[in-house]
Amino acid sequence: MKAIDFIARTGVGEAQRGFLSDQGGVTVIPAGHGQEISLNLRQMDIQGFSRDGSNLVITLADGRVVLLEGYYSDAGAPASRLFISADGYLNEVTLSEGGDGLVYAQYGPTEQWAKWSPDEELIFLGGNEIIAPAEEDEVSMLGAALLGGGGLLGMGGVGAAGLAAAAVVGGGGEGGGGARPRIEPRVNEDGTISIGGDASDPSITITGDAEPGSEVEVTIGDQTVTTEADGDGKWEVVFEDETFPEDGEHDVVVVVTEPDGTETTLEGPVVVIDTTPPDVVIEDGVVSTDDIVNAEDYADGIEITGHGEPGADVSVVIEGVTETTVIGEDGQWQVVFDPADIPGGEREVAVVITATDGFGNSTVVTDVVAIDTVPHPIAINSGAVGGDGVVNLVEEAAGVAITGTSTAGATVTVTVEGVSREVVVGADGTWTAEFDPGTLPAGQYETEVTATTVDAAGNASSTSGTFRVDTEVRDFGMTGTPGGSDGVINAAEQGDGFTMSGTVEPGSTVKLTFGAAVVDAVVAADGRWTATFTGAQIAGGTYTGDVVAVATDAAGNVSELRQAVSVDTEAGLLTLNAGAIAGDGVINGAEAGAGVLVTGTADAWATVSVSLDGVEHTVQADGAGRWQSRYESAEITRGTHVPEVSARTVDAAGNPTEVDATVRVDTQVDNLSLSDLNLAIGADGRDVINNDIATGGFNVTGTIEPGSRVFVTIDGVQHEAQVAGNGTWVANFGPNEIASGERDAALRVDVTDAAGNSAFLTDTVRVDTLVNDLSQDGPVTPDDIVNISEAAGGVTLTGQVEAGSSADVRIFGKTYQAAVDANGNWSVTLPDGDIPRQDGQAAMVVSATDWAGNTREITGSLTLDMVAPETPGIVGYFRQGDGYRNATVETSTDDVSIHQVDTSGNVRELALGEQVNPFTGETDYFFLDGAGRLSPVSDGSQLVVTSTDAGGNTASTYVVLDETSTSVVNIANPNLSVFDIETIDLRFGDQAQLSLSEAQVLALSGNGDTVLVQGGADDRVTLTGAEAAGSTVIDGQSFDIYTLGNDATVVVDEDIQIVT
Repeated sequence: MKAIDFIARTGVGEAQRGFLSDQGGVTVIPAGHGQEISLNLRQMDIQGFSRDGSNLVITLADGRVVLLEGYYSDAGAPASRLFISADGYLNEVTLSEGGDGLVYAQYGPTEQWAKWSPDEELIFLGGNEIIAPAEEDEVSMLGAALLGGGGLLGMGGVGAAGLAAAAVVGGGGEGGGGARPRIEPRVNEDGTISIGGDASDPSITITGDAEPGSEVEVTIGDQTVTTEADGDGKWEVVFEDETFPEDGEHDVVVVVTEPDGTETTLEGPVVVIDTTPPDVVIEDGVVSTDDIVNAEDYADGIEITGHGEPGADVSVVIEGVTETTVIGEDGQWQVVFDPADIPGGEREVAVVITATDGFGNSTVVTDVVAIDTVPHPIAINSGAVGGDGVVNLVEEAAGVAITGTSTAGATVTVTVEGVSREVVVGADGTWTAEFDPGTLPAGQYETEVTATTVDAAGNASSTSGTFRVDTEVRDFGMTGTPGGSDGVINAAEQGDGFTMSGTVEPGSTVKLTFGAAVVDAVVAADGRWTATFTGAQIAGGTYTGDVVAVATDAAGNVSELRQAVSVDTEAGLLTLNAGAIAGDGVINGAEAGAGVLVTGTADAWATVSVSLDGVEHTVQADGAGRWQSRYESAEITRGTHVPEVSARTVDAAGNPTEVDATVRVDTQVDNLSLSDLNLAIGADGRDVINNDIATGGFNVTGTIEPGSRVFVTIDGVQHEAQVAGNGTWVANFGPNEIASGERDAALRVDVTDAAGNSAFLTDTVRVDTLVNDLSQDGPVTPDDIVNISEAAGGVTLTGQVEAGSSADVRIFGKTYQAAVDANGNWSVTLPDGDIPRQDGQAAMVVSATDWAGNTREITGSLTLDMVAPETPGIVGYFRQGDGYRNATVETSTDDVSIHQVDTSGNVRELALGEQVNPFTGETDYFFLDGAGRLSPVSDGSQLVVTSTDAGGNTASTYVVLDETSTSVVNIANPNLSVFDIETIDLRFGDQAQLSLSEAQVLALSGNGDTVLVQGGADDRVTLTGAEAAGSTVIDGQSFDIYTLGNDATVVVDEDIQIVT
């Protein structure tokens, strides 16, 4: 007999080697916990298999027995994988139990020794010659691999107690001794255990294995429970009641102390505990928050809001109607009930609010919703205003009372002709609003009165009515010519008396008085009236008396008209008050515009002819001998001159009397001008007060007649100008006197000269002291981070600015002028070549200048992710049958995706199952079908392995595998254009042939113009026209550098054959 080698590799990749004794007997190998066990045997070296409880018994052709202890799990499935290997082949043994209690074996090819693979260390290159019984068929290992199956009838079970152990594997040493193998400490549970909800008495159970008698101390959070492994090496602890940990996320830590003092610390699962009900608070919409749902609120839906534990579900129930929501990340929640579901009115309804968190813990809060959708009733007694629905002048002068009804205690706002009064409704439900005299404009019209009230819930009600206002006597007029054409009743005319006539509002009465005489007029139905005074009713003498006509209309309004009547039979003296004309004997422009009086005295009722600057008037003195003549504006010659003024009269005896004098006329302000505003000039050529002008102050200048006063007003700010002796003037406006903003401000220059004449100039000046709008749109990209692909065509920034402005952006040490359209939308594109290839924030300033020269800027930043990730580091692959089961890649923080390139050049992304090996720092990516089962890719395929960083940048490795039909690498495949290929890995192919041109290298990746080629001495790379450019070392491996054309660079493993 010969000793037979074997290898047992643990789940973390640790290999333990041993051998089957050449002395015969039984060799025991621990086989639990996911190991891979490879025996240096051929298929013909095995006589059969049997199962003994959880152990697998293998009987060899020479009679030796191998017992794989713990090979079967508690569920009856294999806990480890079994291989046999010889002559460079590795075959996996698949066992199945027949209905007759026998165990059958099937051998499948797994791997042949060639280039490196994950199963390389399980392969034996040699074999052991074991003499089988003469009647057995001899089948070589190679044959078994090619047949790929064929079950062997297992032998009957062998009792473990009847076997003598010949060797035990322990700690990687070689076989020897016969003691029971040590039970490795372990924790059965892994992953995350979540516990929570409203259920009472929660508990946590942790189990595992250890040497019998070992002390096991398990800690979760602030609680520790200790137990001891039983005789089978099993242990269990339960955390409950006072040992149950507090809420939180806790790592399970297990410390095992074996009887010999060996102490092992194990990491168990993560336990997440949440038994605390979620917080939920009502903030708005209920009685406890002093809220009432009025008619306006009700129309929009009954809204209840609050805050609580983010992510918790909230259920709100009112009268059997339920609304649900989820508390947002900001802790706020809100529900709205459709008014169709909850009746309105005046009432209170109960509300029940339940919050339930993700662990099932719940909190219930109750409250009350107050509903009041019924407003106060309200009415106006508009027909009672003024007693009869009509307000006359006397009633208006005494004040007007308006009455109505509403709910007792309510506040009512009554409005008429824009004037409002607030009144409180009395206990009897009536209200009265008093309006002061003058509230109602004079005239005859219908006016509207409105009354509004709002109840305690905020419900508004309103009504309106009309009443009539009549405060005047319409169409009242009086005409008559007492004394004939001269307007004076002399002695001859006195006996004839005189008649007055006129019009009045139909339905009115008219009474006339002259002196002591009173006459009632005769009023026709159309309102025309007449009244006559007899000669006996006119007193003799020289005097002037008024005829007074008083009309009373149907509403009781009274109106009075007067007309002077002169009586004169005497002649007298004549005087002219020339120095009193215009008050001081000087007629200025304002006085000329308003007209002036020329006055004097004469005999009572005498006729006086008055002349001013050649314009004659005839007037009559009054009963006191006073006379006056008004010269209207058009009768006065403008300018500066001294015209003559005179008065002349003839008495009853025919004797003339005349008085002459002069008066000064000065009606104009000379030399008024506005010469300079001293302001900025805007883009449209207008004067403008921009921010610089407004904050710095400015002068306004002009000229005027010497001795004048000048006042300049801009935008309501007035300054008196300083007037020099030559008539020039300047008005100074100080800093910040003109308020900031955008508007057209009124400008006015008011002047008064020495004669009292006034003049003014008006204009408008534009005030614009700010850029009224400047903003930047965002995000710039969907995630607001610019990566390499997004920068390829340039990055466009946009925003808004005041229309008519210019804008620019300062970033990367440069200034970019923005394009601004007529609506103020601005945009600028940052060229790809200007964007630095780096990660981080780039400070940015957006500046704008409006038409008026005002400036404004905003600051921000642009987030860049312009550094591509490292290409995936390919460690190896696992070959199975005629395809590839998985690829192994160096573990990275970047996302990894793998695409298959089939023999026709078609590309498809593979579904992956990921298994991270923290010990090796590597990750196995298993190829899966749509159901999540292993699905090896076909032989002849190539792989594209891509890393994608958080910013969306990608970097790919093109992995060349064994190709049975060709060794030529088709890197020109157009389907590869979607990748950024920066590495071509030939190490796993056989005698790969790759050709690269400058154009192909530049097309491989958008990240740069360099490609890395890995491989071995059996590979060949053709770089036509390339020039050697030195060498470099990457991860301990030497590489040669070649340039292609002006831009492309190829870095090639120095072992690869290069053709240039």
